[in-house]
Amino acid sequence: MDRFKKYFSCLMLIALTFSCAAHKEIDHKLHIPPPKTESHTRDTDLYQPPIKISKQRNIIAQYAVQSIGVPYKWGGQSPETGFDCSGLASYTYKKAGIILPRTAKAQLDTGQSVEKHRLQVGDLVFFKDPEKKGGYHVGIYLGDGVLIHAPGKGSHVSFEELNNPYFKRYYIGSRRYW
Repeated sequence: MDRFKKYFSCLMLIALTFSCAAHKEIDHKLHIPPPKTESHTRDTDLYQPPIKISKQRNIIAQYAVQSIGVPYKWGGQSPETGFDCSGLASYTYKKAGIILPRTAKAQLDTGQSVEKHRLQVGDLVFFKDPEKKGGYHVGIYLGDGVLIHAPGKGSHVSFEELNNPYFKRYYIGSRRYW
């Protein structure tokens, strides 16, 4: 849990130092990738937060973290009404000026495939839903093995670890949209 607190503190510092500017909404298929500005260092279990992350990744992380505690609502797409998993992804990406498809399945079917060991802040991670035939679940990767998602009925947007046994078992892929 200390790792979550440290990571949450880092993200809040990023969020507080970042000033929001007006962003023009763009379709993710037309988006030109930003220059590589991220720098990650990792030695075994020692983690140092990213020195720089792109503005879009920062915005996605900022709005995802601000959504912690928002109630789950099937079909929900805003902090006022609640979120479902794909609604949370759509909302945070829209804040960064990237328009995603609405459902987890459609989000999984678009974007660039990313290998699990190459995940970066803001990438989406997908899982099959063992309780629903053809069902999918999506979370927003924050780095250091942590994701934020809207788990399901009766829950709230929360942090989880990607190496959680459930997520390890049902992981089906990751996507990047820039």
